[in-house]
Amino acid sequence: MSDGRSVAVAAWSQDGLILDANDAFLSLVGASHEVLTTGSLSWDSIEDPVAAVSTRAMRMLVAEAGMAPPYETMLRHADGTLVPVLVVVTTLDRERGVGWCFALDLRTQKATEAALRTSEERYRLVTRAAGGAIWEWDLEHDQITFLDGVADRFGWDVTGQAMPISWWHERIHPDDIGALLATAEEVHASRIGNATHSYRFRRADNTWAMVHDHFHVVRDEQGGPERVLGVMLDATDRHALEEQLRQAQKMDAVGRLAGGVAHDFNNLLTVIRGNASLLLEQMPAESELRGEIQEIERAASRASDLTRQLLAFGRKQVLQPQDLDINAVVAQLTRMLDRLIPKTIAVRLTPAPDVGLVRADRGQVEQVILNLVINARDAMPDGGALELRTGEFDVGRTQRAWKVDGPVAPPDVPIRPGRYIFLSVTDSGAGMDEGTRARAFEPFFTTKAVGQGTGLGLATVYGIVKQSDGYVWIDSAPLRGTTVHVCLPRVEAETKAPRFTPSSVAAVPGPRTVLLVEDEDGVRDLTQRVLERQGYMVFVARDGVEALALFEDHKGDIDVLVTDVVMPRLGGSELVSKVRAQQSDLPVLFMSGYARNAAIRGAPGDRRTRFLQKPFTVPAFQQAVAELLTHASAKRGRSANAP
Repeated sequence: MSDGRSVAVAAWSQDGLILDANDAFLSLVGASHEVLTTGSLSWDSIEDPVAAVSTRAMRMLVAEAGMAPPYETMLRHADGTLVPVLVVVTTLDRERGVGWCFALDLRTQKATEAALRTSEERYRLVTRAAGGAIWEWDLEHDQITFLDGVADRFGWDVTGQAMPISWWHERIHPDDIGALLATAEEVHASRIGNATHSYRFRRADNTWAMVHDHFHVVRDEQGGPERVLGVMLDATDRHALEEQLRQAQKMDAVGRLAGGVAHDFNNLLTVIRGNASLLLEQMPAESELRGEIQEIERAASRASDLTRQLLAFGRKQVLQPQDLDINAVVAQLTRMLDRLIPKTIAVRLTPAPDVGLVRADRGQVEQVILNLVINARDAMPDGGALELRTGEFDVGRTQRAWKVDGPVAPPDVPIRPGRYIFLSVTDSGAGMDEGTRARAFEPFFTTKAVGQGTGLGLATVYGIVKQSDGYVWIDSAPLRGTTVHVCLPRVEAETKAPRFTPSSVAAVPGPRTVLLVEDEDGVRDLTQRVLERQGYMVFVARDGVEALALFEDHKGDIDVLVTDVVMPRLGGSELVSKVRAQQSDLPVLFMSGYARNAAIRGAPGDRRTRFLQKPFTVPAFQQAVAELLTHASAKRGRSANAP
């Protein structure tokens, strides 16, 4: 048996096998060194089965957190007697899966006191390495004492001081304290022996740390709760990463939903606008119904603006990127801003000199600026100050070096290394609380009164910036105003010359044959009628499979292919690849409610190919088809005249 003067130490594997042990440990269980060589000595074979039921959770805690608070158990000696011990178990080498067990004989008071001091010191060292703070709660006096780590990790200089338990409770977030108080009642009632909690703990500098707290109840000889030992691990960084991932997943899911709704709605708007346009063509100028039909067209046009905003949030809007000078864009919008902003708001433009270019869609950048300005205006109904500031900065791999006094991104906006141009819009309004700021970019979320806002302004900004490979975040607090920071990558390459855009053309005369492919009944019927009124012969298919069969039956007769992109069985991009393998110069007009870069994958972007985003007008559709046929006719004419 152990003489009570030495600490029993054993090395163990993750499957519970005792790999090595000192004499004191072997004496506790009545084993010899020869037994270790046989590999038959395991933790399960020496621990009392009844005690093992309550200590199994501690071993799970070791596997998850690499440590567990000291706990009591009963080891079984070879002669059948049970030895009460205080155990500290920790994993020191995770790669090899080898840990250490310190077992301290509790059969004499002297051994117990010495063992406790030794175990707590060893546990303190392990806990400090893991980034935690050890605490002890004296249940009789209702006092808590932090043994180590609380000053280093949380800034409270109270190590070793016995304080009322209320000191601890006052520093736990009000929304989290309820669960801990309920657990405390369970401890007093002797219904639990150990537990783990996650909660927000206030640091000395008034910031919040996310804490994972593991604790174990130490009982007296009668089995009643005497004190609680625990360790608080600072999990703030890990929690921030998890929250960042959840936010990204949520925004992506909402973006997919918004894009899908906008796509389906665009099909309906195409039918509404198209049929209204056809009715107007047939309506006499003096008809009283013309006004009603024109109102339908205007309403459909306004609805199209909403779908464009949804597509922008979902990053599925058509882009026409070009190299832009942000300062020039802001300056050119100044006259419009004067009409938007009342005289009670002082507007200041603070452009940084020699700012580089960004690659973005000009119309979308203008929309971003206008949305931010309107939001800022609405936040200051009684007047205030509005500032638009631009600048340039670098983001290094390890730190950010600002070329001008620029914004500082929060931890949940991990900007990739590179050079960026920023635009910051600041207002002196009431500001946002944390809950509002966290949801500000969600579509349809608004704090404005009913009828005063759609909740799509900031959502549109978010989608446009993300689709342009940039970053956007909000710096705001109640009574401190709001600043929205937009950062776009700086263009490093030389500016390219603008692409040639052909001028508008009239409908192509003469017999022409169109293969029309569209799975939406209303859009298919509308476009077929428009084409037939133009004098075209039209073959109609409901999807890519039907279209491919029609193409095979009329090979050489098809002058242009007009196709939707997203269709069942065979999509538009796949259809074009198959027909152009047989007729490489076939002109193609893609139609889709999604953006070109989101809808068409692998399709060539040359003069044989056009893209028309739904909802489109009848004239736009007619002109797109005519342009393709004109180009094809001119090409055939050049080929026929070639020597």
